[in-house]
Amino acid sequence: MRMRLLAGTAAMVLAGGASAQDATMALRPETLLSWDADGNEVRKTGVGWDWVRTDREHWRGVHVEQARFSGDGWSHTEQRVYARAAGTFGTGERTDDSWRWQAKLGSNGHTVLGSASLHTEGAARRELFVERELLETEAGVTRRQMVDFVGAAVDVPLSARWSTTGLVGLQDFSDDNLRTHLRGNLVFAALPEAGLSLQLRTRYYRNSDPYLGGYYSPPWYGEALGVVGLRRVIGGHTWRAAAGIGRQRSADDDARRARLAEVGYESPRWRQSWLRVAAGYTDTPVATASGAGRYSYRYLMLESVVAF
Repeated sequence: MRMRLLAGTAAMVLAGGASAQDATMALRPETLLSWDADGNEVRKTGVGWDWVRTDREHWRGVHVEQARFSGDGWSHTEQRVYARAAGTFGTGERTDDSWRWQAKLGSNGHTVLGSASLHTEGAARRELFVERELLETEAGVTRRQMVDFVGAAVDVPLSARWSTTGLVGLQDFSDDNLRTHLRGNLVFAALPEAGLSLQLRTRYYRNSDPYLGGYYSPPWYGEALGVVGLRRVIGGHTWRAAAGIGRQRSADDDARRARLAEVGYESPRWRQSWLRVAAGYTDTPVATASGAGRYSYRYLMLESVVAF
């Protein structure tokens, strides 16, 4: 079902969502690096070309990527090609409540890969999404095991300073294990003028068929983190940071410490060109073989749009 939902976006991607009027073209270099406690490393490096780009919400183009997955004594490299596009529904003036869509559909020569989302903006943001990717472990790469993730998220303003976010999702590991996700965040704008917030981030998931496939899949896992977040816009430059500490527990282990750290930067837009950088650390287990004892996961992401 999830694969059909993703494949069903193909017509939307190819049709595009941008008018040629006042459009530019753009190159889009992108890099994603990640490392985990099992010694697994992921490197995805690619470049896109938007042959029509009207603004940040209307574009269509292609993307080519080299993905390398490696670990202790193993590695795998593959090339991928995607078609991708974005647009909005309706012809009237866009507001926060207008629905936007984005889609990225491609292949590594063996199967369909990509993602799609339908969302609004603003304080009461709503989103529907679907993703399909290779399981980034040695066993997953060897078996060409896919992971499909479909879900919905909503932001709910509670008052001038309080808001909450909820997410529900289903993650299919294509090995009879279906993971059910629940996430919830509570945010208090402690110093709005300074961009400082206090957050409670919680997450829980349950595996329908635990311990399959050589990746971390206990019967259930849960965590709660207290987080301090900072977001500042200075001269058009957007800076953000977050740090948190809390507790995590699974069906197999007693409660232990959980931590995270995130930083990010986004440049001002100049003639539709911009740069975005993000990096982070967490000791929350992901879909790897480990999860017991000490765990760590690090990532670095760079993406940019160079319009011409």
